[in-house]
Amino acid sequence: MRRYSFVIFICILITAIFLIYYQEVQFKEEESVLIQAEYKIDSIDKKPNYTMFYSSNIAIIEYDYSLSEERKIEPGTIVSVQGNLFNLNAYEQRSYANYLKSRDYDYLLKSSEIVLVKQGINLKTIIYRIRENIGRRVDFIYRADSPFVKALVYGDKSEIEENDTDMFSKTGISHLLAISGFHIGLLASIVLILLKNFPSSIKYFLVLIFIFVYVVITGARPSAIRAGIFYLIYIISIFYCRRYDIISSAFLLSSLLIILNPYILYDAGFTLSFMAVISIGMFYKSISSLLKKIKFLPSYLLSLMSLTIAAQILTLPLTYFYFQRISFISILSNLVSVPLVTMIYPFMLFSLVIYKIPILGSIMINIVKLLKFILYYFNQKISEFSMAYIDFDASNIYTTIVAYVLIFIFYTIFTIYTLKENKNELQGFTQKY
Repeated sequence: MRRYSFVIFICILITAIFLIYYQEVQFKEEESVLIQAEYKIDSIDKKPNYTMFYSSNIAIIEYDYSLSEERKIEPGTIVSVQGNLFNLNAYEQRSYANYLKSRDYDYLLKSSEIVLVKQGINLKTIIYRIRENIGRRVDFIYRADSPFVKALVYGDKSEIEENDTDMFSKTGISHLLAISGFHIGLLASIVLILLKNFPSSIKYFLVLIFIFVYVVITGARPSAIRAGIFYLIYIISIFYCRRYDIISSAFLLSSLLIILNPYILYDAGFTLSFMAVISIGMFYKSISSLLKKIKFLPSYLLSLMSLTIAAQILTLPLTYFYFQRISFISILSNLVSVPLVTMIYPFMLFSLVIYKIPILGSIMINIVKLLKFILYYFNQKISEFSMAYIDFDASNIYTTIVAYVLIFIFYTIFTIYTLKENKNELQGFTQKY
């Protein structure tokens, strides 16, 4: 199955690359049209210095952040927008254009004025209001620590200070602040513990409902949707008594996503998460076998260390390519930060529910604050080490390709050696008995 899924993936990947290349060579000079039109807002993405509004296949950017806050624009709201409309196929900033196209947008509208026309309400409005209410509760409970909590709870990183973002990048733990399989796995584990006395069928069904609701409330971000689908496939494999092959699932799901939108290859979140999953599937068992020789550490911690190290191997070249930075302390940082965030998560979620309960609520809130302080303090200190990381003026696609070729050559040699070793052991066993 793994071979077939890999062949399918490669064929679709090559086709997508040729399709994108063909469209790129058809690139025309940038043109814009001054327009004024009404749009119904589907979603909103708040950034530190601007706001993105999305309507159908159009991304609308507004640079005056204060205006976005004053007008109370929500999903479902109808607005009148005046500005310059750009076709992304002919937009000069190709990297940004390709990123927007990876999210299924065809046009960018740089607004000079946005006027509220009519308030509306739909399911997206309700979800948006729920998320905003959670944000206000987080602000009330955690105050100065609320940006960090918001990022972990529903992936809102807009309020995190630039210095903190840079620190997470230097130490290689930025992924902990983006809703992904790590957060979905933590949520599923918490729900499974709470429902441990329920029958398996009901238990897993409820877990899927919780994950679905969580993905929707967090804004149905692409990374969260992919993680949710992976977990769904895992649950299906349990019910049908099939072995869950993480690599085959990654190849097939990625093939489907590329078919739906070839430009998803420009989405850093997609490629990084895909490589992390493949890397775990390839290297986890081998690393786990090596680390099991460390007898004085608990099995849970060894498993977490194995998972962390395995995920880093294939994402490191992409980190260099996308962010022009390589962190030499990322493995060390993740080995400490992942357990800390794992401990923070349940206390953080429960604190939002029971914060009004005397003593118990305060205890949970203070535990979160203490663990967050340890997380920040540790990462701040190790980021100050000499040679903790290296920045590049620019990245090179050929260097990235060479890095992957070397990794896969090493993996192939190691796999062949392991198979021969297992074969020799099996032959020795047969001769003996």
